Amino acid sequence: MGIAYNCLFFSIILKMLYQTNQNSTIRLLGFGMQAIALLCYFFEELITLKRKSINSITLILGILIVYQCVITILNNSIYLPYTPIDIFIWPLSVIVYYNFTCHNEMNKNIEKKTFIYYLIMCLISVSLVRIHLAGNGNIGQVVFLTYYCLTALPLIIIFLKEKNSRNLCMLLCIAISVASTKRTGTIALILGILVMLVLDAHIQGSLREKWKKYMYLFIAICIGSGAVLYLENRSGLEIFDRFSKLSTDGGSGRDVIWAITLQAFKMSNIREKILGHGFQSVYYRLKPGGFSRFSHNSYIEYLYDYGIIGLSLLVLFVLSLIIIEIKFIREKNKYAPVMGMLLIITIFLSAFSYFFEESNIIQPTAVAYGIILGQAHKERKRYEN
Repeated sequence: MGIAYNCLFFSIILKMLYQTNQNSTIRLLGFGMQAIALLCYFFEELITLKRKSINSITLILGILIVYQCVITILNNSIYLPYTPIDIFIWPLSVIVYYNFTCHNEMNKNIEKKTFIYYLIMCLISVSLVRIHLAGNGNIGQVVFLTYYCLTALPLIIIFLKEKNSRNLCMLLCIAISVASTKRTGTIALILGILVMLVLDAHIQGSLREKWKKYMYLFIAICIGSGAVLYLENRSGLEIFDRFSKLSTDGGSGRDVIWAITLQAFKMSNIREKILGHGFQSVYYRLKPGGFSRFSHNSYIEYLYDYGIIGLSLLVLFVLSLIIIEIKFIREKNKYAPVMGMLLIITIFLSAFSYFFEESNIIQPTAVAYGIILGQAHKERKRYEN
């Protein structure tokens, strides 16, 4: 599991570096790291097979993996190396880390490693933002990878015990998100932090502690707003200009992509509507507007790729997470704040970007879900005993 965790971040760093110089060797190494992590997951599941327990999350994800494999084979939509990695790695990340943390503790050096990896990711993101603002290369794809800083932030919050280090990482993530001018990511990040802070205040218990948390929250909002306004005026990032265009640009043309995909789904036959067209068919076969691109909405993507059954399984997984979070909040579970942030990130990125359909930016989020669910389960069993 230590190898898998390191390979997760190595693959992220390599994929980010690839966008800075377009070296194909770096790109292949990134996929290689993902393949090694995937092999580690399979090995971990095999050697611990006897102690596996069935729960709703692992059952849903297990069925989803098998279903996607079957539909992909039936529709002859296998594209190497993407198909096995994108189908297996994020659901297995949740399952494996859930099962592992139910019975084990994470490595003692995990805090230091995660912090170092995150700082490296932030450093590379600065280069990606510079390339984006200069208008060089594949601008959209370059800046898209800064989302890794957003999706890995919950792991920082889970593992880093030192408050100043956590706050530094959050500030770096906010600065990168604003500089990238990515609207979905910026909204998800700010709202996710707010939800986390409010839930953290709720869990404190005493009214005095709650008001203290809310006061810190108010101060943080004021400072953050001032910083964004300063950057807007001094650096010409035009983040507010991009937000003001949301009602007129259709989310950078997302409304057009959604309409094309939904219309294609309506024109499909009954079998295709129920079972889908196969792995990433929107990207490889439909090509909305004549370009190879995803639907920028995971639910519309799953509806077309895996039909009504595939979409139902995905929605069931997300609803299960929401139900677990409601239970956490009622119990004042210590994992409720970071779980709240995870759900905000998941909902925003899955609704307005590509999230579940490929195993890139979702990877750190999937690992965080598995760790939280596993640790919460272990602590609940410990309390019952």
